[in-house]
Amino acid sequence: MRLLNICLVCSSTLLLATLGCGDHTGSRGDRPKANAPYIVKETLATGDTGITKLTGIKKVNALDIICQHWEVGKTEGATSAELMRDEAGDKAVPGLDLFNDSSYVANPRGDISIGTWRIKQEGKEMTLVLRAADNKETNWHINELNSRSLRLITTNEAGKSLYLNLSSDGIVHKNKLNDPFHPVNNQWRIRPVKPENDSAIAVRARQCLQFYALFYRDNILRQQEKINFAGLPVIFVWYARGIGMPDWDDIRDSWVQCFYDKDQARKGYDVLRKVIVDYEFTWVKGLPDWRMETEHVLEQMWHKM
Repeated sequence: MRLLNICLVCSSTLLLATLGCGDHTGSRGDRPKANAPYIVKETLATGDTGITKLTGIKKVNALDIICQHWEVGKTEGATSAELMRDEAGDKAVPGLDLFNDSSYVANPRGDISIGTWRIKQEGKEMTLVLRAADNKETNWHINELNSRSLRLITTNEAGKSLYLNLSSDGIVHKNKLNDPFHPVNNQWRIRPVKPENDSAIAVRARQCLQFYALFYRDNILRQQEKINFAGLPVIFVWYARGIGMPDWDDIRDSWVQCFYDKDQARKGYDVLRKVIVDYEFTWVKGLPDWRMETEHVLEQMWHKM
């Protein structure tokens, strides 16, 4: 069956999808056979596009294993409740991405912050020092560190100890710039301090596409069965072999917060909507996984901007 990309204007969603792809559940029965022939040329990942799997329980040099993607652990009660809420009191998803260029992204699935980090060592005691863009420093005592676990301790203003239990899959990108959570790929999420012109707004929208293309690619490389979008800015509606956009009236605050104000967020929204409406995209046949198809289309959209 020939695949075509079409734009459907539904009651609340603009949809870019493939014709005749069935439902959008992404079930295994909806995917092509894993041994089907396919050709995809990557255009956004640069340099060494591979990944490294960290092995071993502990390393002599902590820097060998601390530079990776850390998410809050699943062990109930291991992380202090205070750290599971943001400043507004809403549920938060703590996380930390550390890179070997001394950059970091904290809370990538929420109130994101970007800065630099270093290790301060006194005898056998190690402290992770995070310096945010406003030069505010946070000290975390490293209580435990191995290739899959990072346990940190800090204190709040009242002097109470707070515990942050993070875990990792032990996988890192050989080229850190291909990691979707590297600071260079998240500048679009940092709210500007003053209004931006149309060109700068378009750059934010394009960076958004690049982030999600790398995000899909990252999930594929990590062999994640399900893609977790929790806490990320919501501008697309994701389907198996389909990408949608909600009506402007249904846009969430997480998108608006990436811009100076709501008017500028609307301009960024319009930039992306225009790409979906004005262009046709190729959904490659025979890919082993529908997520590869989506990632490939996101790259095509990026090149149209």
